Amino acid sequence: MALSASHALTSRNSFFRPRYLNEAPVLSEAEDLPHLRELELCVNADLVHVENKYGAFLGQPHPAFRPQLFSAPLSDRSAAGPGRPNGGRDGEDDDADVEQYLENRDPDDEHYGGPPIMAYNPLFTWETERAAVIGQRLPIKPIVSSTVGTRFSVRILSFNVQAGLVEPFYGTICLYHTEKKEKVSEDFHFQYLPLSWDGASTPPELRAIFTVEREASALCLLVQVERAVTEESLNGVKGSVYTRKDPPVLTDREASHLSEWAQGMPFREAFAFATIPLFDSAATGGATAFGGSSTGVGTPGVLGGAAGGGGGEGVGGPGTPGTNSGPLGEGGAAPRYELGGPLQVDIPCLQRVKECYTEDQLFDPKRKVHKPVRMSMQVEVERLPGSTALSQGAQAGVGGSGTPHSHAMMGHTRSMESIGSDVEEMGALSRTFSISRLLNGFHALDFTDMTRAEPFTHLEHLVFVYPHSVALPKKLNLFVRVELRDDDADLQSSRPQLEAIFPWERDHAMQRVASSQVAMGMRPSLFHDEFKIQLPAVLQPSHHLLFSFFHIDLAVKSDRPKPVVVGYSVMPLSAVTQSFKGEMNLPMSKDLLPRYLHESTKAKLTFWEEGKPVFRMRTRLFSSLLPLSDRLRDFFKQYDRHVLEAPLPREDLLESINGLKGVDTVVLLQFLYPLLNMLLCMIGNGVETLQVAAFRAMVNIVSRVQAELSPKHPRNRFLVHFVDFVFDDLGRQQPPVYPGLSNVWRSLARSKSRGFRVGPVYSEALSMAWFVLELVVKSMDLELAQVPQGDEIARLRLEDEVFLCIRQLFECLLVEVQEKADADYPLARHLTNSLAFFCYDLITVVDPPQVFELVGLFLSQLAGMCAANQHSLKLHFLRILCDHDLFVETPGRGPTEKNYLSTVLMKDLFTGLDHEDPNQRATASRMLTFLLTKHEYDSRYQQTELKLYISQLYFPVVSQLLDDPQVFTRLGVLQKRQVVVGVLAVLRHVDSETLLKAWKHSPARTQLFFSLLQESLFLFQYTGRTGVSSGELGSVVRNLHSLDGKGRKGGSEGELPTFPLYSDRVSLATNDSLDDMALSDSKGSGEREQLARKYSGMSATSAPGQSAARPPVPLREELRRARVAPLEAMTILRQSLPPTASEKLSVWEATMSAWVSLQVLEVLEQFSDLAAEGAVVTDYDTMDCLTGPISALLSMPQPVSFWEVFVPAFAEMLRLHGRAMLASSKANDARLKDMFGNLLKRLIVRPEFVRKRALLCLLLLLRTALLHMGNVHHLRVILTVALSEVMMQLRLLQRGSRPGEITESLEVERLRFSLEELGSEDTWFGLLAECGLPDMCLEIMVGDEEADMEEEEEEEEEEDEDEEEDEEEDYDNDEEEEDLEDLDGFEAENGMGRARRRRRRRRGRRRERRIRDRWSRKNVEELQDMLLTVVDAASQHEQLMEGLKTSNDRYAIVESYYILAQAYGHVPDLYIMWMLHLCEAHQEMSQWAEAAQCAVSVAGVVIRGLHASTTRECAWEAEHLELLWRVCPLARHQWRARPSRPSSSARPISNRSGAAGSGSGGAAGGAAGGGESDFGATCLNTDSAVKYLQMASSFFAKAELFHFCAEMLSLTIPVFRFRRDFFQLSKCHTSLSGIYDNVLAQERNPIPFKDATYYRVGFYGERFGYIDGREFIYREPREVRLGDIMEKLKSLYDAREPDEEPLHVIQDSRQVDPAALKPGFVYMQITAVEPVVGIGEDRWLGRTIDPAVAGAPVFNCFFFDTPFTPNGKQQGRMEDQWKRRTLVYTQSTLPSLISRQPVVRSEVREYSPLQCAVEIIENRSHALEMEMASQLGAMGGVGGGGGGGGGEDVCRRTQQR
Repeated sequence: MALSASHALTSRNSFFRPRYLNEAPVLSEAEDLPHLRELELCVNADLVHVENKYGAFLGQPHPAFRPQLFSAPLSDRSAAGPGRPNGGRDGEDDDADVEQYLENRDPDDEHYGGPPIMAYNPLFTWETERAAVIGQRLPIKPIVSSTVGTRFSVRILSFNVQAGLVEPFYGTICLYHTEKKEKVSEDFHFQYLPLSWDGASTPPELRAIFTVEREASALCLLVQVERAVTEESLNGVKGSVYTRKDPPVLTDREASHLSEWAQGMPFREAFAFATIPLFDSAATGGATAFGGSSTGVGTPGVLGGAAGGGGGEGVGGPGTPGTNSGPLGEGGAAPRYELGGPLQVDIPCLQRVKECYTEDQLFDPKRKVHKPVRMSMQVEVERLPGSTALSQGAQAGVGGSGTPHSHAMMGHTRSMESIGSDVEEMGALSRTFSISRLLNGFHALDFTDMTRAEPFTHLEHLVFVYPHSVALPKKLNLFVRVELRDDDADLQSSRPQLEAIFPWERDHAMQRVASSQVAMGMRPSLFHDEFKIQLPAVLQPSHHLLFSFFHIDLAVKSDRPKPVVVGYSVMPLSAVTQSFKGEMNLPMSKDLLPRYLHESTKAKLTFWEEGKPVFRMRTRLFSSLLPLSDRLRDFFKQYDRHVLEAPLPREDLLESINGLKGVDTVVLLQFLYPLLNMLLCMIGNGVETLQVAAFRAMVNIVSRVQAELSPKHPRNRFLVHFVDFVFDDLGRQQPPVYPGLSNVWRSLARSKSRGFRVGPVYSEALSMAWFVLELVVKSMDLELAQVPQGDEIARLRLEDEVFLCIRQLFECLLVEVQEKADADYPLARHLTNSLAFFCYDLITVVDPPQVFELVGLFLSQLAGMCAANQHSLKLHFLRILCDHDLFVETPGRGPTEKNYLSTVLMKDLFTGLDHEDPNQRATASRMLTFLLTKHEYDSRYQQTELKLYISQLYFPVVSQLLDDPQVFTRLGVLQKRQVVVGVLAVLRHVDSETLLKAWKHSPARTQLFFSLLQESLFLFQYTGRTGVSSGELGSVVRNLHSLDGKGRKGGSEGELPTFPLYSDRVSLATNDSLDDMALSDSKGSGEREQLARKYSGMSATSAPGQSAARPPVPLREELRRARVAPLEAMTILRQSLPPTASEKLSVWEATMSAWVSLQVLEVLEQFSDLAAEGAVVTDYDTMDCLTGPISALLSMPQPVSFWEVFVPAFAEMLRLHGRAMLASSKANDARLKDMFGNLLKRLIVRPEFVRKRALLCLLLLLRTALLHMGNVHHLRVILTVALSEVMMQLRLLQRGSRPGEITESLEVERLRFSLEELGSEDTWFGLLAECGLPDMCLEIMVGDEEADMEEEEEEEEEEDEDEEEDEEEDYDNDEEEEDLEDLDGFEAENGMGRARRRRRRRRGRRRERRIRDRWSRKNVEELQDMLLTVVDAASQHEQLMEGLKTSNDRYAIVESYYILAQAYGHVPDLYIMWMLHLCEAHQEMSQWAEAAQCAVSVAGVVIRGLHASTTRECAWEAEHLELLWRVCPLARHQWRARPSRPSSSARPISNRSGAAGSGSGGAAGGAAGGGESDFGATCLNTDSAVKYLQMASSFFAKAELFHFCAEMLSLTIPVFRFRRDFFQLSKCHTSLSGIYDNVLAQERNPIPFKDATYYRVGFYGERFGYIDGREFIYREPREVRLGDIMEKLKSLYDAREPDEEPLHVIQDSRQVDPAALKPGFVYMQITAVEPVVGIGEDRWLGRTIDPAVAGAPVFNCFFFDTPFTPNGKQQGRMEDQWKRRTLVYTQSTLPSLISRQPVVRSEVREYSPLQCAVEIIENRSHALEMEMASQLGAMGGVGGGGGGGGGEDVCRRTQQR
């Protein structure tokens, strides 16, 4: 890509400069003195700077992040997404929100959502991110004025004289330091003239701007007022008229006298003064409005206490309109003066002075105090914002021409350039101070400028003269006249003196002379005047100041008294230039002769007081041309000689250069810029000796400046200003300096590398490498600016010698970097910064191949996996270099390389991600995110082609991550998020061809790609408005598995940062921005301060002032110092955010999650389309690359925008790859289960928009599964498991409206409603129409018999047609020549091929018809009924469990487990789980027979599963299963598995399969071995079956059902026999022997064995709930009697509340009519029953024991008798006693899986008394027969054993028995 021509290289800007200096002398002397030309150029020349030196970024506006509507549970009204104004709205409101959201969305034809990287960096600012780099160079504004101090304006609002303004008043205002007793600024002059005077008008706005370097309480404003001088005793009117109280107004005569005298009197006298404290909050008095004190000299401080001191009361007072009521500073209880509001200060009266004075006398506490003058002033004081210079735009508006001074008021002013306020900042901060007033004000010089360690930014060559006193022997009315002269000729005949004195009046030109006030009749005469004098550019010995002293006699009655010369004093200017300020005592001569400067003439002069010094004066030098250093002056002198006379260096020049080391730092800084220019001139255009000396001096100077001014900052702002704006070698008409500068430094570096001693200059050069290298580039850039530019930017092709010099210098510095990487890392990093910025600048200047050679040299020296410090330097180098604005456009190093910088960047970034040091990994990940974010926000790269090009540049990172997935695994969570964001940014704009590079290697590599996408979903999973809780974070981290499939959690170091974050789902820069939002919020500052005190250890009882004095520290820093846990800190930080910021953060997190999901969906669609074409390399049998990410997408909450586009995409993927996606395998079954489960979860969420689309997706998935899964039972298992997991996570119950009422929750109702809609075709087609899908997606083809018959008829017709075609072909073949055997054979084969194709087509049509029939109403309804059954069972179980809390009904708990087992009967794992729960419940109730039945049922399920499996080995046959069903008949129908295959012989069992254990390992191994999925049947293995059979045997033994116990143990023998486990066989046979002994003992017992008692229990009443009106047969242990169970049941169901009816027990066993019972009452009937054996009529015999079933007591029929009489009585005589026998049948046999069985039907017969007697006789006869049979059997056994004996022996034995 060609370099764009829009990047200009240099720009020359003419910043307006102050021009106090008379330009003519400077220009005339600059030709003779080159150093003056340098001084002038450094200040007045155009500033030349390189554009885009600090980068260029054309950012586009940040996207508008709209609140996302996420799916959320019905009970969670706050988790649906951020930005919701009301959290308690119903579904209709949610639908309205969805409609509004869809209407307001921004359609994007290319992408589904916005770029995730923008949501990750929502507040991205390139400047802030760039400034975060350590050692980053930052641009500065041009320094055109001093930037130090506080700036404020003073405006005179009014000047009122109580007596009346009849004469002019003159005044000055200045800054005065009361402790140092000196002025710190020049005077601001003002005057007020009477309106009656000629030329008088309304005075303009009088405004002065002062600057204070450092606020101090001793600083004040000194106001001094003068009036026309007068002699009160003789002329005019006395000055006391202005102090008197009565009369307050002048009379006409007094006014006339004053006016006339003032018009003729040009001389003035001191009259009054006042002071205004600025920063002294403790000042009092002075103004009568503040307590009436007349002894003070000022008013309270208006700008507040200095350095945070306390403030006093306001000056204006509460009654002053428009004034502020408090001070302008902070402190005490007074409010702080806020910037932007002026404060009016009232001076109600001025202090009168009657004699001449100096300023220091005014503050003398012993000074005589006079009556105050009744004059008032109103002054407005305003603190100005900022301390920076005027911007270019403001200066350009003013212009660069004009007089050396300007007048904004009636008095002398300075021009506007010396102000230090940035107009832009001032416009943003100040509300009242306009720019026009700022530019028109008087800017008083700050005298501290001359002592400040800063370069001069303007040309000043001034001297301020202050006459102090004149001590003459007599009292005179003296005044002083000052003039600047350049000769000492006769005063009368010499040429006019110089116009060098600034005037006091407005619009006046420079004056030749100026006079002071008149010191009236004092000895000595004192003065306080200030004279501002312009000095010549070049001072000559003849330049001097001449002071003339005049006496004015006011006693003479004259309108205009004439002054008389008293004497003269002379001061040479050479005496002034020795120090900044001085104090001199001069003699005064009475006369002045020509040539008075000569010593010979001085001897002829007559002096006052015999030549003693009688005149005392002070001077203050204010010059930027004259250095106060002899060494610097000597250097300037030698430089001038070098330039003008001798080009070869001389010893004195070299000595002067070396002498610069001893120049004072302040003076050195003031003349820094011209000094550096002179040295660079000698380096670039001098011989080697001079170059070395100049280079050493320059390095020493810049290192001193850096060390003394900015020891902690690597770049001093004055040096930066010189490089960026001042340095211009071409502007000085000299050759470029970069060849000489590079050469001399190269020579020094090579000397060091060869072992020569180079002194400390080399170390200084290393520390200041950035300065020298930037000068080199600036010189190249200035040279390049002279080259004409075309469409493409021209580049300098450096000469080979110059480039070799630069390359060698680069190598030397790189060696230093390597050596100091470990020894002195800060210096190594500083050098790395310098080299990086050097290459950065060369990209736009030098030919790219030459730059790439330097870059390659740096990277080659630090190649590979180097140490942490060296790799950090390498990343730092690339971070700076790749931030270039031409990074994307840089060419490649070779013809096949697109972009050299991006190539090396991708390589080293991946190396950084793979580094052992976590800091390097963090740096590399953040660097990747920053660069991609910058490209995304850059408006220059918004075209599709450019975005594609950028994505291709960064795509190697994706390929490298796939090549080595362990790199991503080792990253911490934060680093993973940053890398994932970068990957998604690359994938967003990449094309299909580039994506195929990642999908064309191997299926495993393709799977890794989508595992990375799947992990990105978990990393940015939306967790609600409150952020990440500990549980949610734990669940998210558990999903962050490594890509190698080993399940290890990534990021061994630093899962969470040590520095607390507001959110780890947005960038670190965004967290920093949230700090600013939190600190700027004033509403929650108190709460945050309390948190900060809590975690910083501050005392809660500390004074408020102390906490206020602390600087605002972010709460994050306080939490970090307190070492609060990251999760707790995150919660605290989010709570501390203001509501607006918290809302924004929630929106950003939600948008990030939504855009990541949409981006992943886009990639899935691309992959699906390419996979349909067969263009990718993947596992086409399972398509796990699609099922995994889709399952992940559905597993987390998604917004409405996602569901809007997901449904069509999901339907298309199922259409293209449904068969492969649903292929039966362990992994696919798990993913399919997850998809079903997640879709079922979405059926119970809001809004309705999401629920409908989830229902449609479920239908699409069901249709695809039915069509493509051959085993419908397997689909049922998957659906059931998915639904069971959903039900376990739901809240199934909720409190009803009535007290104690428990109802189903809203979620269960919504789920049942959605499942009911699953079978409605109208609902299907409505959803399809709403989503824009065709009806054929869910249309059920008619599969009835008529359609099948039509298809069969069509097939028969096709077969007939095939036969006719065959006959015709045979007839045609007979007509052919018989000798063509080959042809006949071919035709025969061809005919056979057609027949095969026809048969194949017919089979295909039959198969399609069978597949089509699977998607039928019958199958859908069956699946629907199955799911609803599971929901009902789970809900009923939960209700029964909830009832256990109040009733402790263990029977209900047992039934709840049984109901769940029935519902999950077709899923072995779930069935076994709930049966085991049921078994445990029976054990707790000591119901051992029922517990054994549960174990038998579980064993039967396992054995049947093994018997039906085609992969697992089974030792049992069908007869073994029949034995199990005989023991537990109820279990036969509980689990309907696949039909058992016929088995003629038992299959052998290997030790390996048997040893797999009862876990999932054995089942998984069997499934993997044969390719059969064991989903839902992981517990089916032989060991499990043996374990459950042994468990059943032990439980039967406890129940004394030894027949069942023996049968269970006998089923374990085949397994042990095959395994040849003789130990287990021995144990088994031993156990069987004991069991059979117990069986024999039971049979020999004369008392029939009775294992349990049985009772019929009926329940009547609403309190019983679902058992109301039902009857049950209870099986209880044999020791439980009727009274026991009655008491037990009564304790369970009796009344629990006082207002409930008690339980009524029906005492008889007659049939109960529920309608005859009292409503509202609760009844229970308990009847003892006996089991019945036999078939048909034998059951009515009432016989309970039968020899056929004596060993296996299993019953499902029971009887009980109820006596009655025909007359209605219960008992009667024998002939009247009837009996009613009732047979009841249970649903299943007892003992069963539960201890009570419902009665399903009953039969009743009535017996007459005769029938009762007959029955009694028959029963006794039957009992006798049974006894005799048993006795005969026993006797036969005895006889047989005894060997005979006949009947006698039998009778004898019978008698004995």
